[in-house]
Amino acid sequence: MAIRMLIRFTPAKPKVGEEFKLQVVAQHPMEPGTRRDDKGNLIPANYINLLEVYFEGQKVAEIRPGPSTSANPLFALKFKADKPGTFTVKAKDTNGDTGEAQNKLELA
Repeated sequence: MAIRMLIRFTPAKPKVGEEFKLQVVAQHPMEPGTRRDDKGNLIPANYINLLEVYFEGQKVAEIRPGPSTSANPLFALKFKADKPGTFTVKAKDTNGDTGEAQNKLELA
């Protein structure tokens, strides 16, 4: 199952030289492997274990979340607005499922 992600910037259109926040929400259950279902069976672990952030094709950040990360996690990173361009975020979970999202950064 593909991992759905949403990307947004705060502020939406930063000025040149201004810091902005890139926020990524991943829609994922993030099962730690320690919970049980209604019948008492252990629910297998399945969580995002790699999140990569690219700007104009160049990797600018890598996050390696663990099993204790909450469901539908929000990841936030700070960057400095030097030029407009496209951010691409790629995610992979422990089951091998992947997801990718893009958003274009525009400057004020």
